[in-house]
Amino acid sequence: MNPIFRYTTLIITPILVSIHVLILPARAMEGPNIIPRVPVNPVVELAQKDAKQDTGHDADLRWFAYGGGCWMFAVAYANLSNPTVPSHRLLGKSPEYVDTYSDAYKRAIKNRRMKMAGIGWSISLVATLWLWSIFMD
Repeated sequence: MNPIFRYTTLIITPILVSIHVLILPARAMEGPNIIPRVPVNPVVELAQKDAKQDTGHDADLRWFAYGGGCWMFAVAYANLSNPTVPSHRLLGKSPEYVDTYSDAYKRAIKNRRMKMAGIGWSISLVATLWLWSIFMD
């Protein structure tokens, strides 16, 4: 095995682990559900349920491709970007519903985008290292 590949692997592995620990902690802190449940008010519960259902796929393949092509920049952008809440779902709703729905929707979309960009980045990094080892031997 090429020593450059060996040392590169030894450097890249801790970087990937640290990124998983540092960039994606919000999802781990929220527990098993991406959207935290607050069973205080039925309006709040309904808003969270609707937001979780409305996240859909939100162009998962697109964020996977961003992660594969832009690597860590796609993950950082997915974390820093502010998703747009669909306004048609908020017409005629109470202010409490609108606030809860907006927060839950944005949190769920951000987590999904970061997850897909991270998966794309990881797969492209493994493919790059694999190709590097093939062509450098």
